[in-house]
Amino acid sequence: MKPCTLAIAAIAAAAVSTRASAAPLVVVVREGGGDALAVARLRGQLADLDVALTIAPGAVEPALEVQLASAARLALAGGARAVVWFVARDGGLSVAVATPGDHRLFVREIPAADPSAVAEAAAVAARGAIRALGEGVTIGVEVAPAPAAPAAAARRTGLELAIGWQVALDAGADVGAHAIAQRTTLARGPWAGALALTLGPALRHDAGGGVAIELSRSTAALAIERRLAGFALGVSAGAALYHRSTVATSGELMPTPAATTVAAVAGAELRWRWRPRGPVGIDAALGLDVVPGAPEPAVARGAAIEALGRLRLVQPRFSLSIVAGLP
Repeated sequence: MKPCTLAIAAIAAAAVSTRASAAPLVVVVREGGGDALAVARLRGQLADLDVALTIAPGAVEPALEVQLASAARLALAGGARAVVWFVARDGGLSVAVATPGDHRLFVREIPAADPSAVAEAAAVAARGAIRALGEGVTIGVEVAPAPAAPAAAARRTGLELAIGWQVALDAGADVGAHAIAQRTTLARGPWAGALALTLGPALRHDAGGGVAIELSRSTAALAIERRLAGFALGVSAGAALYHRSTVATSGELMPTPAATTVAAVAGAELRWRWRPRGPVGIDAALGLDVVPGAPEPAVARGAAIEALGRLRLVQPRFSLSIVAGLP
């Protein structure tokens, strides 16, 4: 081979090596809820390193082999060199840094202390391991390759039950359409389907001129949602049940008979899901319902019916619920 050919090959190899070494170290950090402070501190500790950081929310499994299987799955999905997670232990934290590509695991135990100090020490320990990886140092001890079967746990089916309170702004009752909200959800991986029910009490609306009505709003809908990190985006369709009765009139006005109206309802919502360690958490949802066919409150003046306004076609709503996951 000619000398000039060898020189060109050497230059090309050096260029490839330089580009590879310049690429940031891809790291996935698992956030299980109770370790949010340690994850936040780790973000700060890695700010000055050439690291591409991804946060993967979700509870950390209790068994080490399942943790390693999840680390292997996350590393493969994100093209990551290392996966970091924290496990609470009697007021302290166990720091784990896995490198599934070479089947190694680094573990450091942080003893119990002030939560802020524990989080900082855990972040420093993780930083040290990640920095060593970036410098080409081998960390931790060799572990057996993670079995492939537990990766299916990411697609497991789970049942969730939620109970809470919802307020819809439909221009009906003066304080909004309040209701007890119940939701039964069947989740599989990032997708979930739900049956959402609300039961609203009769609430007063003063229409002026001594006229008052009571109106209740209840709904039943089927929903589907896509979950991403701690949020979920969903759509729903079903029926809204309105019950109206006139409770006060004056002058020539006469109450119309109490009536129940069924209207179609379809909507979209953004749901924030907070899951600390354990099966119980909190859901907060902000939605927008479209309700064609919502009733018109009315009273009678002789033989004529006099409308007291219209309920909104587009109705914003907000709900806050306690949710429990069932095994």
